[in-house]
Amino acid sequence: NPSSTGFITIKSNYNKTIRTQLFDLLGKEVIHNQLINNRLDISDLNAGVYILKLTQNNRTTTKKLIIQ
Repeated sequence: NPSSTGFITIKSNYNKTIRTQLFDLLGKEVIHNQLINNRLDISDLNAGVYILKLTQNNRTTTKKLIIQ
């Protein structure tokens, strides 16, 4: 899932708010917000590898995100 567009789209089967947290590889939180229109703005971030934590309906998943 490399991204170079300035945003990523996150889809869900549920119609509930998705809380997002994005961490760099050192564990520092760089984004903490709720999704708007299923898009997460990553345009201010430097290229690199990040860990994306998504929470919805008291369920959490984590994904690796690569920004080019």
